[in-house]
Formats: sequence, structure tokens, C-alpha cells
Amino acid sequence: MVLILEEEFHPLSQNPLDWTDEQLGFLDAFKDAKVIGLGEATHGSKEFFDSKHRIFKYLVENHGLKVFAFEADFGESIFLNEAILEGNTSQIKDLMLSKMHFWTWKTTEVQQLLEWMSNYNHGKNDEDKIHYMGIDCQFNTYHPIQVKEYLEQTNQALNGYSKDILDEVVTNSTSRYASLSQIEYEDLLKRIENLIDSVNASKLQLITNSSLKEFQLHTQILNVMKQSLTVGYKSSKKEYSINYRDKYMAKNVEWLMDYFENSKIAVWAHNYHVANKPEGTGGSMGFHLVQSLDQDYKILGFSFSSGSFTAVGMEGEEFTSLQTHTISQEPQTGSLNEIFSRSTKDVFGVSIDDLISYTYWDEIFNSDLIMLELGAVYNRDPAQYYSHIKRSHFNSIIYFEKTKASVILK
Repeated sequence: MVLILEEEFHPLSQNPLDWTDEQLGFLDAFKDAKVIGLGEATHGSKEFFDSKHRIFKYLVENHGLKVFAFEADFGESIFLNEAILEGNTSQIKDLMLSKMHFWTWKTTEVQQLLEWMSNYNHGKNDEDKIHYMGIDCQFNTYHPIQVKEYLEQTNQALNGYSKDILDEVVTNSTSRYASLSQIEYEDLLKRIENLIDSVNASKLQLITNSSLKEFQLHTQILNVMKQSLTVGYKSSKKEYSINYRDKYMAKNVEWLMDYFENSKIAVWAHNYHVANKPEGTGGSMGFHLVQSLDQDYKILGFSFSSGSFTAVGMEGEEFTSLQTHTISQEPQTGSLNEIFSRSTKDVFGVSIDDLISYTYWDEIFNSDLIMLELGAVYNRDPAQYYSHIKRSHFNSIIYFEKTKASVILK
């Protein structure tokens, strides 16, 4: 088993930022994909973040990727993307601290990535520049303001019509729409849909007074505003019969493909979101992307067995503070982590597609195989954070025997 693994794996050095193009050559298997999902087994491991920085750089320089789409708020990403496009590297950290919602991305590792993207764009033509975009839909902090400013500049009649709708979205967003009744929620949802229809009916005038790209961007802001209303309301009411968030994130990736005229995209999100997981209440983002893109979507997951990471603590049912946690226990017997930990290398990439060509590995992935992965919260019991992994979830995995915690921006 381990001998077969070592015949197929691609050894990597401990520091991802030191990975050479030659070491990353195994990713050339993804070169024809239109979208590449880059996962993470925690939301707070330095090595995962640095890996994605280095991988995106490799894909940009060798395979023409143009967009890095994050599991981050769509509206907030517009501020950061403008700075990156204009090469305003000195603004990146302040924008991260002032605009980003999630602590997960407010790290020195992400800062270094965004600053590299900004520096990369220096002196480039617009068509050669790279972009940072958000695909998530959990907040309406910026969307109503962005729509209001656009309509003020382009169509006064629509601006007046939209005022009460946008004000109501803002008023109820602080509670994530928990105070709305079902009837009130459906009424607000309908009013947003009517506003979207009105904006689309005024397309020619709005394009004349701005541009096609500005029109497309702001209609998408309206769509994400509608998505955020639904995700927030359903979450506040604990209605989880449909996984709206992942469904919408997949739609937002597809919108980016159209908006950037079929440019290649990398997606940064948790392993669960990028994975092809049909299980649960409608499937993961990756499942929806596989349904729409098939072989044009490829997935790189991440795994680890021990070390430190950043996460919100949990005591019983109560969340505690954001802190550094450490896993020192041996990986669970029979897990993919336990098998990987027996390897002679501490860091490597391996193609699941290649492994399952061996009968032994094919049988392993068809059994009740589990893998360690956790999100933004940790209760200090690693046994609770192993989940089932199937051969279809990822095309490849990068494994670290041990990780360090991400560094939160101050």
C-alpha cells in the first residue's frame, strides 16, 4: 500500500513558497480545466494558504489563469480587486482589515498573495491582468450601497424606485433577517426580484450611461444581494433542507466565467465546498460545478495529520475565542491520514485518479475511508472531525504531515 503510494506521489518541500515549477509539474494534469478548486482541511493552516499562493502563481505563469475566486463576500472583493487591478499594493492590508468579513482570510499569508497579485499587474494591459473576486453570499453589508451609487449615476428613476427596497435590505441585514416573518421575507424577496427585472429592462440606458461591464457587475451585485437574503433568512430560521449557499456559490463561479469571457479560474474554499459531494441537502459547490462543467472542473484537496492551526474554540455548545489549536495525537486508525503518515515523505502531492488504477487503492476508496478536516471551529477532540472521503471527491490531494497556524493580521 505505502509502496504503491510512493510510486505515485510527488515529493514537495516543507515550505510551499519554495516549491519549484518542476515540483509543481504534476498540476499540469489540470492545465485544460476551466475551473480548478483549491481546498483546505482547516481554515487556519499556514501551509494550506501558502500552497494556494504558490499554486495560483504557477497556474497564472504557466497556464494562463486570470481569476482567483475566494470563499469571501462578493461585495467586499470589489474593493480589493480595484486595488489589485490598479497595482495599489500599499492599500491591500488596510482594505483587508476594513472590508473583509471573515477572520479566516485576514492573514499575512493571504496578504502576501494579494500583494503578489497587485505587483503582477504593474505595467500590464487590462486583458493580461489577474483578478481577485468573492463568490460567497452571506452578507449584505456593501451590496445595497454599491447598487445605490450605481443607479444614482446612471438612472434617477430607478434610483428612486430602489430606495425603499435597498433601505429594507440594510435595516434587516444586521440580524441576518431573523426578525422577518415568512410573509415579510417572501415580500422582500419579490421586491428585489422586481428591482432586478426593472434594471434588466433598462439595460440599454444603463450601459449607455456606464458600460456593459459595469452593468453586468451591478446586476450580479443585485443577484448576490438576493442570494444573501435567502441564505441569511434560512440560516436564521435553521431551515437547512436545501444547501442554498453552495448552490449559489457555484452559480457565482459560472457567472465569473461569463463575465471574464471564459478566462480560467481558481477557486479558494474549504475542502467541503470545492469537493464533488452530492451527499447531504443538495450537494456541495463542487458537486454543482461538476454537473455543469464535467471535466472542465478539477479539484485539489488538502490533508494533514498533526500540528497547529487557527480556529474559534468551542466548549460544549458555546463558542469561545479565536486561538491557536494543536493536534498531537496519532491519526485515526484506518484513515487516509494514517496511511499517508506512514510515507517516507512529510509533504507530497498525489493523484487520486492515478491511485485508484491500482486494485488495492480502488478497494480502499470504495470502503468507509475517512479523512481529517475541520472548518472555522474546533472543540479539541480531533476524532469528531474525520469525515468520509470517496474517490470522486477530489482529483488530487496535497498532504502535510504537520502544519503551523496561519498568522492573523493585526
